[in-house]
Amino acid sequence: MVQNVNKKQDSIVSIPDILSFMTHDSLMLYKKKGTSAPLRNVVRFTEAEKNAPHKRGVVFVSSSKEDLTEGKGLVVTSYETLQEKYRNLSHWTPNTFRGGTYYDFKNRIIKGHERENLKQINVISLDIDTKNADLYALYIGCEELGLPRPNLLLATPRGYQVFFVLSSPFYITNREQYKSLRIAERLSNNIRHALKNYAPVDTNCVPFGFYRIPKEENVLDFYATPADTASLIKWSVDYEKRNMFSVIYSNQTREEDLTRSDWYRALITSKKIDSGYHGSSRNNALMTLALANFQSGRELEEAYDELDQFNSNMMKPLSKQEFERTLKSAYSGKYKGVKRSYVESLLELWTDGQAQFVGREGWYKFKKPRQERTRSHYDERESDLLAVLKEKTTGVNPYLEGSLRMLAETCGMALSTLKEVLKQSKQIIKQTIGRGRNAVTKIASKSVLFQHLIETRQQRTPEAQLAFIDLFPKRDQAFIVLNQNDKVTVPFLITESPPRSRSG
Repeated sequence: MVQNVNKKQDSIVSIPDILSFMTHDSLMLYKKKGTSAPLRNVVRFTEAEKNAPHKRGVVFVSSSKEDLTEGKGLVVTSYETLQEKYRNLSHWTPNTFRGGTYYDFKNRIIKGHERENLKQINVISLDIDTKNADLYALYIGCEELGLPRPNLLLATPRGYQVFFVLSSPFYITNREQYKSLRIAERLSNNIRHALKNYAPVDTNCVPFGFYRIPKEENVLDFYATPADTASLIKWSVDYEKRNMFSVIYSNQTREEDLTRSDWYRALITSKKIDSGYHGSSRNNALMTLALANFQSGRELEEAYDELDQFNSNMMKPLSKQEFERTLKSAYSGKYKGVKRSYVESLLELWTDGQAQFVGREGWYKFKKPRQERTRSHYDERESDLLAVLKEKTTGVNPYLEGSLRMLAETCGMALSTLKEVLKQSKQIIKQTIGRGRNAVTKIASKSVLFQHLIETRQQRTPEAQLAFIDLFPKRDQAFIVLNQNDKVTVPFLITESPPRSRSG
């Protein structure tokens, strides 16, 4: 693995390559006027353009945030112009427009960067407006959600910007009321809302507007395998299906209101539910209905009134003490929700069988509160250890080191527990240097190590001390380059070459 990674060490991608990769070669290669390219190359390119499947478009650029606020910028039609000017630019539109002009040519007040003038969507972009963001969690979030690895990570003055480059752009037409644009907007919205649980992603930013332009000093990570567009569309459809039943209660997202379901109404109107039926007795019926209320976000008082009426209507009601004990248990927080098998048994035994269970399996006990257990679970101990690492390490100094016994005392846990946590943890990396009494162990949080790499890249430090390469899954280890001196360099690392602009 080390040999393979070493071969990537010299694979440094130029910024013009990145700009071309992000825009899918959707601009002209040469300027229309004043090109410095050899005439034969211009002629060859012009001839090839006659058979091109799509017409070329434009991107809009601006030299500063202040200029952009005032509407000032340039309309760029060629990669030759981008290559000449990108070092003096601050913002651009990575998605291509059909054309552009100026309201005021003298003052460069640009015109044409409206939503309806988009030619094609090349990238899905995320904006993070804080430096206090766990970027490692964002990458892990992509993996957990089934999203591809981001193609580009940029540093901005206040935070970061993340880009997924689509394998096939969304080509925008006015047919069917800009259907492809609406699909792209929904995809962008779904990705941003899904990832906001992992990082402080701005869910309200304009999805296809201006973003920071890549430069040598702000590119932190580049990955040249584009995100498969068809797979992203399928992911977006599945994401919407999983979340289509969510409703809002007191500013909190909860599941569908189960108290309005057919099976709930069928059970709550049953009067002959009796005792002595394993899993389908009066207590189980009341517990199931109470949990449905709790899961749907209803207040205890409201549930009490409705279920008290249900209990009173039964031919053999529960005692008040038993009724209140069951209701209190359902609202204790020890259970997540109703249990499908219980509902189906109750429906089969005490109703006409017409109603069917709709909802998710959810009735199981949560583990006891930690203070009530004599031995904490290892995941809680891992959380304790991560909290210590967060307090005592930084992106500059990401390691906590010493003997294992000293580290156990620092973290407030038994030595055997520390060893087991380090063995099981997927979020903490350990390395031991030396043997016996002189052995020194280094431990670090992967999140802090990721931040260490980011800060090293931002400071343009050519090397960063790191003695292991398993910070990422094996398929992503090209993100870290390990040389023979056990040091890591962080250039623009890729797994394959991006499409290059044809040049003379």
